[in-house]
Amino acid sequence: MDFVTLGMFIIDEIHYQPPRKPDMNIMGGAGLYAAIGARLLRPPPSASKVGWVVHQGHDFPSHVKATIESWNTGCEFIHTPDRCTTRACNRYEKNGHRAFEYLNSKIRLDEKSLTVAQLTSKAYHLICSPQRCIDLVEGITARRAVEAKKYEIDTETWCRLTADPVFIWEPVPDLCLPLQFPKTLEALNHVHVFSPNLEEFCSLTSISVDLDRPSGWVELRRRCKEILEPTNSLPGPSAVIRLGEKGCFVAQPGQRYTRVPPYYGEPRDTAIHPAEQGRNDPAARLNDTSGSVVDPTGGGNAFLGGFAIGLLEFGRSEIKEAAVYGTIAASFAIEQVGAPTLGRSASGEETWNGVNVEDRIMEYSMRYW
Repeated sequence: MDFVTLGMFIIDEIHYQPPRKPDMNIMGGAGLYAAIGARLLRPPPSASKVGWVVHQGHDFPSHVKATIESWNTGCEFIHTPDRCTTRACNRYEKNGHRAFEYLNSKIRLDEKSLTVAQLTSKAYHLICSPQRCIDLVEGITARRAVEAKKYEIDTETWCRLTADPVFIWEPVPDLCLPLQFPKTLEALNHVHVFSPNLEEFCSLTSISVDLDRPSGWVELRRRCKEILEPTNSLPGPSAVIRLGEKGCFVAQPGQRYTRVPPYYGEPRDTAIHPAEQGRNDPAARLNDTSGSVVDPTGGGNAFLGGFAIGLLEFGRSEIKEAAVYGTIAASFAIEQVGAPTLGRSASGEETWNGVNVEDRIMEYSMRYW
């Protein structure tokens, strides 16, 4: 297994500002989008190396399961017939902020939720509080050690279970508070990559930055350096601050502090559906054949799935190169409401939203690098 996310699968309803109507019964959740981000960059025969877990309630739509199965990932379905599938509401406010709330009970994932195959993963995506991050890293590490003893005669499995996996931590927004900063610093000692978005990072570290001004980038770099390269201490993990329409900021202790641009350029009003705009309005072109931003939900999670595969491809120290993979994965996640569409080209090559992923990586690389 190459990648496993401990994010949950959720069935979403997404509410926008008028006049756009809500979208209901949409596949969602951090687990879904992180898995998609990794799957985009792991076509067959490697698709099954992308692991995740789906709790399947009694109301689980059959077409959703069929879609997931068509991706051929290493998804583990856990049937829970005594409950509904976890559901949530995403609500976009006038300022673009996304409010989120669960509509029913949830089942969180931990090391006990994983199959032995998933325990052999080379990389894990965690989305949780600082304390839970520590608990999950320790729990996964401990269970891998226990399982390794059972596979001492199976050299390949034993080697995978005893290897050192990459842990990528995405903090939960509602706990990115100054009060949680000391515990966050403790959690950083357990992971390889820390990835909040800009709003979360600023809230957590008690700073305010305006990235439309050069001073904002200077302040962002300064604060990252303070956290990741503390005086009289070993360097901390790398950080990837996700900036939405501005791309991401890669902070690698002792090495790179740089921005990686987004696949799509200037920000557009994604709170108004293109079908409800006049054709002369720039926002009306959001659904044209060139593709663009339709719904940013899940873009950050997909980024981290793609980013994880990039780390495995290029090496743990190649953070900027991995961020390119993350950027490409995010671009597919935000082109529609819900999951991108898997298909085949006339020549039989795998496509997502009608585009070959490798072609998009090449186009992006030629554009910026």
